[in-house]
Amino acid sequence: EDFMSVKASPSGGGASASSCAPSKGGGGGAPSESRPPWFVERRDLENTVLRLHEELLDFAEFMSHTKSELRARKSWVKTIASACRKLWPDCQVRIFGSFSTGLSLPNGDVDVAVLDVPDGPGHAMKMLADSLLASGEVSWLEMIESAKVPVVKLRQQASGLRADVVFNQPDGIETSKFIRDRCKEYPQMRPLLIFLKYFLLQRGMHETYTGGMGSYLLCNVVLHFLQRHPSKRNPRHYAATTLGHLLFDFLKYYGQEFQYDTKGISVLDGGYTFNKAERSWSSGGWRRGGGGVQLYLESPLGQGVDLGGPCFRMAILKNLFLHALQCLSHLFLTRAGPEASLICPLLLDPNHPVIAGRHSLMAEQPVALPGLPRSSSRLLQEDDDEAVPADAAVVASGHDAEGEAPADDDDDGAAAARKSGGVFLTASNRCSNVLQFFSVSRDRRTPVSRRTALAIFV
Repeated sequence: EDFMSVKASPSGGGASASSCAPSKGGGGGAPSESRPPWFVERRDLENTVLRLHEELLDFAEFMSHTKSELRARKSWVKTIASACRKLWPDCQVRIFGSFSTGLSLPNGDVDVAVLDVPDGPGHAMKMLADSLLASGEVSWLEMIESAKVPVVKLRQQASGLRADVVFNQPDGIETSKFIRDRCKEYPQMRPLLIFLKYFLLQRGMHETYTGGMGSYLLCNVVLHFLQRHPSKRNPRHYAATTLGHLLFDFLKYYGQEFQYDTKGISVLDGGYTFNKAERSWSSGGWRRGGGGVQLYLESPLGQGVDLGGPCFRMAILKNLFLHALQCLSHLFLTRAGPEASLICPLLLDPNHPVIAGRHSLMAEQPVALPGLPRSSSRLLQEDDDEAVPADAAVVASGHDAEGEAPADDDDDGAAAARKSGGVFLTASNRCSNVLQFFSVSRDRRTPVSRRTALAIFV
């Protein structure tokens, strides 16, 4: 059965979540802490868990990219792909990450992999940055050469959209395909993940490099939970299980029940747990010593690789899940009324910038440096009449299901960037201005070499 057309709830109520129409004027008035922008008042729906189900769907829809946002991202990807193909005619430009899986938040960036590049990552980053700066396409950029996977971070001048570009790293394409396939298998994943990603983002626990739970790890954590949930094995239970039940059970499982000290997780072969003492792990040097709460999750695409290794703040995450569980328990026990949101303000802050400025997140940025050209205002003009594909696997700006970027149709645009050593700029008096927007490395312990500095400033 279609999961979203839930018929009843084990806790009673007897109402159909899909048939209870919102009461007129339920969503009217100015947004407030208890009535966020996506909130729809449903007085005919008495069951609290069913109302939570509906609100999670409303929140996922509110956070989904609009047609204009999709067109803007398509234009941004085409700009990057065009610059790459002029530098390396035989390269392949692919999209991966949350945008390619349909799980991106409105403020999310676009992950781009450039394959078959003959230059090393450091040199390739400088060449791409030089090309985009020369054409005025970026307002800010950052090169992180000291990362395990070197990456150049870009911000588009015309829209403020961001992108992370890596070179000759195909792993992300495979992981994105795995997540797309699992989202088709478990339609509950997307609304749960959209909520949980934003839940972690508001608390600063969504970044891998800070010890939080990154998007790919969170996808596998949710996948394991759905694989072992009782509704998976019982069709009648499945038909009566709402997103409200699943969110409550997820928070209970990872906030209270899961045995972090002895168990590890695998999502292979239908999902299971194992005694982690029996496994030898490779976590890329991330695993922090000592005891405490540590999550062990076997990579579905690399045997013996621990995806949970970078998540060294799992103890804080466990407490966050437990606190959220207690908040939901309070709402269920008190039978919170239909006049207010069930996820705000206890679980989400509706005044967070991404919510408060949901439809004004894209904005033109100042030019990177004085004297550089300004990107044309073609942000939302390209493909204005093009239908936006409904398939989440194709949502990522017009590329195919394998993540291939759209072909460049503007080869007569900006001139090909220089290839002589990755030199950025020729004006020697722009050094102070560059420092205002350019950072070479997040690793402040690693000094910037004279060669790298000259590549930026000369």
